[in-house]
Amino acid sequence: MKIQRKKLQYGALLLASCTLATGSAFAQSESTGAESVTDDVVYVTAQKRKQRLQDVPIQVDAVDGETLENRLIKQTSDLARIVPNFAVQRTDTYSNSVIVLRGIAQPSRADVPVAVIVDGVPQDDSRQLNQRLFDVEQIEVLRGPQGSIYGRNAEAGAIIITTRAATDEFEAFADLSYGNGSTFDATASVSGPIVPGKVRFRLAGNVLTSDGVLENSFTGLGADSVNHDLTLRGNLDFLISDQTTFTLIGSYSDFNAAGVIFAPVFSGDANDFVLPQANFPNRGNGESKSITAQFEHEFPFATFSSITGYTRMDQVQVTDLDFTPAEGIGNNQPFSREIASQEFRLVSPGDQRLRWLVAADVLHSKFNLATQVFLDAGDPINDPLVFVDTRPEKSRRTNFGVSGQLDYDVADTVTLTIGARYDQDERQQLDFATGIYREATFDKFQPRVSLVYRIDNDRQVYATYSVGFRSGAFNGGDFPTAQAESLTNYEIGFKTEWLDRSVTVNGAVFYNVVDDYQFSFIDFVARANVTSNIDEVSIFGAELEIAANPTDELTLFANVGLAKTEIEKFTRFPEFIGNNTPRSADWSIAAGFDYTQSVSNNLDIFLRGDIQYASARYWFHDNLDVQDPRSFGNLNAGLQSDHWSISVWAKNVYDTQAYDTYFPLQATGLPYDVGFPTRPRTYGVRLTLRS
Repeated sequence: MKIQRKKLQYGALLLASCTLATGSAFAQSESTGAESVTDDVVYVTAQKRKQRLQDVPIQVDAVDGETLENRLIKQTSDLARIVPNFAVQRTDTYSNSVIVLRGIAQPSRADVPVAVIVDGVPQDDSRQLNQRLFDVEQIEVLRGPQGSIYGRNAEAGAIIITTRAATDEFEAFADLSYGNGSTFDATASVSGPIVPGKVRFRLAGNVLTSDGVLENSFTGLGADSVNHDLTLRGNLDFLISDQTTFTLIGSYSDFNAAGVIFAPVFSGDANDFVLPQANFPNRGNGESKSITAQFEHEFPFATFSSITGYTRMDQVQVTDLDFTPAEGIGNNQPFSREIASQEFRLVSPGDQRLRWLVAADVLHSKFNLATQVFLDAGDPINDPLVFVDTRPEKSRRTNFGVSGQLDYDVADTVTLTIGARYDQDERQQLDFATGIYREATFDKFQPRVSLVYRIDNDRQVYATYSVGFRSGAFNGGDFPTAQAESLTNYEIGFKTEWLDRSVTVNGAVFYNVVDDYQFSFIDFVARANVTSNIDEVSIFGAELEIAANPTDELTLFANVGLAKTEIEKFTRFPEFIGNNTPRSADWSIAAGFDYTQSVSNNLDIFLRGDIQYASARYWFHDNLDVQDPRSFGNLNAGLQSDHWSISVWAKNVYDTQAYDTYFPLQATGLPYDVGFPTRPRTYGVRLTLRS
């Protein structure tokens, strides 16, 4: 395979920037950064304090950086390969996606149902969700309402991403991958001391380029090509004293890539797989800048933390709106957003019978969007840009939240947890086209009560009552504001370890009642996309996860997720009572293995694989468009030592044809359905180097 010069230049630039920061690479000792596993015990920060994973009365998947690298988990969407009842569906722009967790999904113009926290900072835009994952210490996926800790939009759960910290000793890492579609993916990092024992740094970066693996059947080019997707991140740690630390984390990303890759499905069959065929080269470009400041001081009675975040995003998406080779209309959509957040937190020591935390935070966001419809005369390069409709709007929001939690060991075997949070979300919107100004305030008290009974050190059962909510959403024109969504969760679960902790079995059964479930539809009279509410939805679900190490060489895992949604009350469309909610699938199953065998001194051979199954997926609330069950598989095999590895890999090895997102005509206003195709089989080679 011949790697194009452009890809080599990006990779060389990325590697050089990290290598020059220390003057040498791949020559120092192991990392002494933030730990997630000590003596094979996994720790998490799901409840804003460090705890053993098996002690937390929440269904949590904790995935460390090594597992992410071994299983080629490169984006948030890849987590569906190992997390039950979880899916990330690509849609809309290049960086946008929809998270579906325990049957709760995101409609158009509404907030996400899952809180995403990166290094302690909440991400307030869906374009931040399906981000590139590199140089990550650990990801925690919390399932079930987390409103008492993380507030609004955590009604289905939370995703906590912790990037790797700076280290006291020099270390370096590089990961290079080349695959079909001339896809080049490179990651590099370097870390070490600036002033030993006082100041340390970390610099990491990732770059992706691709000619595309999904063909546009009209142009013959890659519909999903990526000219470049570059992210750089830097850390500075200041060890002020034994009790006080200050950390600065800055990141910059820039992309130019195909985004809206919908294909027209004229048959109206959600199982009729069609390639994209638009005559317009759906392209998007954008950049994002962010900075995080973390301050921590240990008092004798508690640890005080301050976390400050700021992000600025600017994007432009130009796309075909009819998604066909014919003349028609297109969309030019510039977008910008600024997000500033601040949290203060006090957390008591974890070795006391009564443990507590209190926190207060504020988030302010400014959002500007213009939807500009233009004539597509069939020649994207030479056609003049003639706008036929322009809908600029700006929005503002300010969210205040206060929370607290008490954990009390009623007895040596019983712990009671009581937590609560109050959120107030103030919103304003100005539609320049109509001159309509709106403002609304959504607030919610979100309690949580858990009771844990420890059978012994390796086995516990728990019962939880919790509440979460999602703020309401403004619509365009004179349509009413969608009401806030509220979810009440009743859950019984267990966490157990067996056979000297070589086997872990965790699971839960839950029942959710969702009031004012948010969904989207097209009002054909007004030709407008509207977010509205289903009066009441019930969700019955269960999860079972098993992980085992039968030998030192072999690791196995399997999980099953059930999330059966049912519309119980629907004033707007009563004929759909009893249906499943949009984007939901009843079942998900995943299993995988990791086999490593020593072949000589300091040389191993490995084989890793996993498979996922998803039951029929219901795309719209009328349940007329249903995607049949689908299975996906992935493989990775190669050789490794302490300082390098080389492997071959394949994703979607069955070349399964499916849609990430499917919109029937009753959801788009077009005279036909459209689908966003899943990527076909991809494969390549990979080289990693580490100090």
